[in-house]
Amino acid sequence: RANLQNDQYLISQMDADQFVPISTLAGFNQITKLTTDLDVVVAALRESPMVQVDKAGEKVRPMHKRCIVILREVPECTPIEDVENLFRNERCPKFISCEFAHNSNWYVTFDSEADAQGAYAYLR
Repeated sequence: RANLQNDQYLISQMDADQFVPISTLAGFNQITKLTTDLDVVVAALRESPMVQVDKAGEKVRPMHKRCIVILREVPECTPIEDVENLFRNERCPKFISCEFAHNSNWYVTFDSEADAQGAYAYLR
């Protein structure tokens, strides 16, 4: 996943949905030393929790963890304690950080995607 997110060549090969052709990855020297069988590469990528393979098995992209809840239309002048108190409840997962982003948006970060979804469900 790190290479898919940071490698300039791979970034240049990404489509609008951040997918890279698996054939591009399979052509890398480190991969061809292990196997030249594209089916083996696809199978290995499908097993990884770090990437997502498209349904056709032709493209791969990094799997982004969504562990931030974005609160919109909360003014910057709102005390941070007020925002944090929204999440301080035994029925809400514990947050890691809370910060004002910009344009009346606050970012509340959780340890995992499941925790962020739990906090979202709690707020609803």
